[in-house]
Amino acid sequence: MYKYYNKDDYHVMHYYFDSITEYLNYVKDAPISNAFQNTSLDSEASGEYSWYKTHNLEEAKDMAKYGYHEDFDKFMELKFELEKYIKISQKKSKQYNFYVGYAPDVKAYLEGCPLNMLNKENPPRKQVDIYYNAAILGDVDANQIFNRGVVTLSIVEILEKLGYSVNLNIFSMSEDGSQIHHAVFRLKDTTERVNAQKLFFPMCHPSFHRRLVFKLREVTPDITTSWTWGYGKTCSENTIRKIIDLNKNDIVICRPDEMNVHGNDLIEDANSMFEYINNENNEKDFELPHLQKVKTLY
Repeated sequence: MYKYYNKDDYHVMHYYFDSITEYLNYVKDAPISNAFQNTSLDSEASGEYSWYKTHNLEEAKDMAKYGYHEDFDKFMELKFELEKYIKISQKKSKQYNFYVGYAPDVKAYLEGCPLNMLNKENPPRKQVDIYYNAAILGDVDANQIFNRGVVTLSIVEILEKLGYSVNLNIFSMSEDGSQIHHAVFRLKDTTERVNAQKLFFPMCHPSFHRRLVFKLREVTPDITTSWTWGYGKTCSENTIRKIIDLNKNDIVICRPDEMNVHGNDLIEDANSMFEYINNENNEKDFELPHLQKVKTLY
């Protein structure tokens, strides 16, 4: 769950959580680190609602447990709108006759054929890990945040239709001097379907980072007192790629400003993100499509 190690001239404080629930259980009993003992805690600040969008830490924890519902309808409307422009066919398993299977082939049985059961050939699925950056700059507006979240969920669904197994992780990575604080939270594993309601709070609400991740920094054992002044600086994309061990098909969803997500036109933002990801690594086994502004008819 927590490791402290050296990598690329950095001292990395690395957390990994299999779920948001695991994180909540961890911080519930974790003591405040020595560095933060005699300072006010930003995660528990009661002012600046416009920045946190919650009144306190407990409200943010409740949203993480039970979901964030305000503006969820707007989020889903954007998701449904984007799906109308995506033309990806589901990769289907090849069906064949065999001695055993999931269903009988009545015609083959009546003809006396011993291969009278239907079976499916499921080719091995390659795995893709998506890392979604929780960091949000102060001047990023809600439309940018929503569009980035919606497009990310569509990327998961596109890849699964193309035959890939997808893990979706949200992460935070900040630095202060030679130290890096790196936290990864598994939001969806390869066996799960996309659950937009479950993902909405961590992907689209500023309190996930500004309260829950800040709380994690406040209880990190090896953190130094310099972090109490501003809680560190968000790492650049270059640094992120040095610290996260990526396979060739893995994807980093960077901050909206880095991916040219402006929040004005959903299709333009989707194409900007697709193009950015396609250019991340030319060795990827897939290429995300360029969307035309012609809706798919159902």
